[in-house]
Amino acid sequence: MTESEDDNIILPADEGGRIARIMHALELTQGVEIARRYLAMNAFDGALTMLGLILGGLFTINPLDPTPGFNAIILAAVGTNIAMAISGFSGSYLAERAERDREVDDLGKAMLTDMSESLYAKASRTTSIVVTIVDGSSSAIAGFLVIMPLLLVPMGILHYQTAFYIGIGICMLLLFLLGLFLGSISKKNIWSYGAKTLLAGILTAIMMILISWLTGASH
Repeated sequence: MTESEDDNIILPADEGGRIARIMHALELTQGVEIARRYLAMNAFDGALTMLGLILGGLFTINPLDPTPGFNAIILAAVGTNIAMAISGFSGSYLAERAERDREVDDLGKAMLTDMSESLYAKASRTTSIVVTIVDGSSSAIAGFLVIMPLLLVPMGILHYQTAFYIGIGICMLLLFLLGLFLGSISKKNIWSYGAKTLLAGILTAIMMILISWLTGASH
C-alpha cells in the first residue's frame, strides 16, 4: 500500500474540519465504542457514589443541629467528585495510551515498519485524548448533577432534607436515563434496561437503610 493510499484510507480529513478528523480517528480505532462504554460506566458509578453519600447524610445528620453534619457531607461529596474526575482523567489516559502504544508497536512489527508517526498512530493518540475526556468528565458531571441541590442549602434556597430528597430523585432519574441509553445501544428493550439501572439505585438505597438500622446510625 502506498503512502497516498494509506492517507486516503486512514484519515481522509481535511473535509469537515477538526471535528470530522476526530470522528475519522475514533471510527478507525473503534474509539466511539470505547468512549460510549466509559460514558455509561463512569456516569453510573458517579451517580451511585453520590447517592451513597446523600443517603448517609440523610440517615445520620442530627436534625437538631444539622449544620456540622451537612457541611461534612458537602465536603465529602465535592471531594469525592473531584477525586473521581482526576482519577478518570489520569487513569484512563495512562491506561488507554499504554494500550494504544502497544497496538501501534505490534502493528509496526507485523508490517516490518515504524508506525510511530503514521496516521494510524496519530489517530490512536487522538482517541486516547477523547476517551480520557469522556472518562474523566462523565463521572464528575453525573456526580455534580446529583449533589447540585445540596449546594443550594448554604444559600438558603433549600432546606437540607429537601435537598437530599431532590438529589436522590435526580440520581434515580439519571440511572433510568442511562439505562435507556444502554438499551438504545443494544437495540433491545430500552425500558427493560432503564428498569435494571433504576433497580441498582433502589438496591443501594435499601442496603443503606439496612446498614443504618443495623448500626443504629440513623436518628
